[in-house]
Amino acid sequence: MFTEHDLSSAAGVQAYLLTTPFASTTVTPLSGGNSNFAYRLYLSAPYKGHSTLVLKHARPYVALAASIPLAIERQVRLNCGPFATVPGMHYFDEEAHVIIMDDCGASSLTLKELLLTATPSPAVAREIGLALGEFLGRLHSWAATDPSLLDFFDQNAQAKQITAWVTYGRLISTLTTDNLPAVALLSEPVPPEDIDDIRAIIAERTPEILTSRETLTMGDFWTGNIMVRLRADGEPALERVTVIDWELAKPGVAALDVGQFCAEVHTLQLFTPHAVDAAAALTDAFLTAYRAHCGAMAPHMANVAAKHIGAHLVTITPRVAWGTPEETAKVIKVGLTHLMEGCSDRWIRERSVLALLM
Repeated sequence: MFTEHDLSSAAGVQAYLLTTPFASTTVTPLSGGNSNFAYRLYLSAPYKGHSTLVLKHARPYVALAASIPLAIERQVRLNCGPFATVPGMHYFDEEAHVIIMDDCGASSLTLKELLLTATPSPAVAREIGLALGEFLGRLHSWAATDPSLLDFFDQNAQAKQITAWVTYGRLISTLTTDNLPAVALLSEPVPPEDIDDIRAIIAERTPEILTSRETLTMGDFWTGNIMVRLRADGEPALERVTVIDWELAKPGVAALDVGQFCAEVHTLQLFTPHAVDAAAALTDAFLTAYRAHCGAMAPHMANVAAKHIGAHLVTITPRVAWGTPEETAKVIKVGLTHLMEGCSDRWIRERSVLALLM
């Protein structure tokens, strides 16, 4: 079904689908992702019981910025877990680089949107956390024993490079030369000896990201890549959690998936007072369920997760519109504390949510 239609536009997608079982009366661009062009399809006729589906189209660059190359082979298909899951696949066009998959539902929200705009009760947040902890725990424990799966995803070399660069590759420049407004508002510059310690973390972590075959990692496990649908009947309750956007899946360090998720939820707590209770319940349940499937995390790996929380808060937060520069500067300081203290087992046990993993 190779096409010359412009699949970076809704009109082009509609023309592309015209003679297929997925012909659509309306095609609506979806927001939230950066890597692909994504659309909701309102089908002209139901397909296997579905009235809507989602189409994703990959280009050899990031959809948000054509100047950033990204291999089109990044689209992957995977399923894991009985409650939290990934979208079912209905069509894959290798020539046009198109996937057509289940729609999480027009009423679904990303976990980030849910916590920000329709903050669930702590009880519902706990349900979500348990589902996600089980999902990630099953993924990590299953993939760690399947070398063939690791061999397949080991081909995704660009995903390793992106993961190494997006956090650790920018960590020093974030604190020194990038001239970010929030960094300029730190009460004092980061001391040279702390910069040296951070360089040592980067020197350790980067080769691990590029070479580790510990397990299969999702690679981008954050609240914007998790779709949540709540039941509409009666009291709010969790109906389904769907993990999307697997383009950065690769063999890697399990603690980085854990650290990225915890960092994003912690960011919500730091910037959004009304979400504090829900975010805390979510994190506690996530870590409890993850440990139930993967066992206690070795102190070294808990250190890796703690420092990854710090690296994420320092590097990512000042580049996202979370709050004022003054508020963001406070979050950067929290990140620096994680980077500097995350090597201490005692600090993790006494001061970090990651104590639940040890």
